[in-house]
Amino acid sequence: MTDETRFDGTYQGEVVSNVDPLGLDRLLVRVVDVLGDNAIWAAASTAAPGMNVVPLIGSGVWIEFQGGDLGRAVWTGFRRAVREEGPPIASSILPGVPQVVIGTPLTPFGQPPQNYLLITQQPGPTGGIQLQILGPSGPYIKLNETGIELSCGPGLASIRLAGTSVIVNNGTLVVPN
Repeated sequence: MTDETRFDGTYQGEVVSNVDPLGLDRLLVRVVDVLGDNAIWAAASTAAPGMNVVPLIGSGVWIEFQGGDLGRAVWTGFRRAVREEGPPIASSILPGVPQVVIGTPLTPFGQPPQNYLLITQQPGPTGGIQLQILGPSGPYIKLNETGIELSCGPGLASIRLAGTSVIVNNGTLVVPN
């Protein structure tokens, strides 16, 4: 391979297919700046062993070529074109506050993510750790500096531990210390 045919660096790609017939978590991607409309398979580069991430078709990804070789594509991460492509819960955290958000992406119909895990240093009831299932109307667990809450969803059964009290179903039963 000559320097003229090497493709070093990082390129913008788009997911064409997220179903790998070999089961290796590869993505079929289009890298317009390099291959035009032709798609190639890109191997996964994950942050941790055992981690498995499957982006939606149409998602933006970063692509690199091992040794500059077009036959050795690797997808190295996600690329957001607009803020809305991230998990909506992330925008509820103040700018500059450390956070980790893992969430299933927006559905094709614009519905909220079905599940997410939020870990943040934000103070107060919106900080700490939150595990949400089935979007904002689903069950959740919240652990923060004000207490611990377990709920089946808004208006449904809940248990909250706050200070020395146990509060059941939004105050229907309060067990003081």
